[in-house]
Amino acid sequence: MKKITLLILSLFIVGMPAGAMAFESTYYVVRHAEKMDGDDPLLTAKGLRRAANIAAMLDGTPIARVYSTMTHRTIMTATVTAAAKGVAIEPFSTDDLATFAEQLKEQEGVFLIVAHSSSTPDLASLLSGVSIPKLDESDYEQMFKVTITDAEPVLEKMVTTFE
Repeated sequence: MKKITLLILSLFIVGMPAGAMAFESTYYVVRHAEKMDGDDPLLTAKGLRRAANIAAMLDGTPIARVYSTMTHRTIMTATVTAAAKGVAIEPFSTDDLATFAEQLKEQEGVFLIVAHSSSTPDLASLLSGVSIPKLDESDYEQMFKVTITDAEPVLEKMVTTFE
């Protein structure tokens, strides 16, 4: 009986037209946490707590890949989640966010992307199709969740408040 059920199920899936199965991806796009002063600063103690909070917020989420720009503050923010999920941090550049957004859209899964005050809303806008204003330089709390199912994006604004 199990063999017949599996055979029928496999014939049904194989016989489905292309694109009939749902393709879904979720992108968590967040700005790095609070930073010290300087050219390529480290996170402050509060920033380290926020990075840990982001990881805690995503604890039950099956993050497949973690992307970060190559600055100390973004890498430090991404490291807590990447370590918890057992994945490497993959670098990306903000020089061509439109191309990076298209590359992300071609991948299925759940992703964390850590960027900066200007590139975080820009990338979330490119992924969602919703215009998001620049973040204030003092705003470290915004996280954008973009879920795309069969090319239909849904934007959810989240906050990483922990105090």
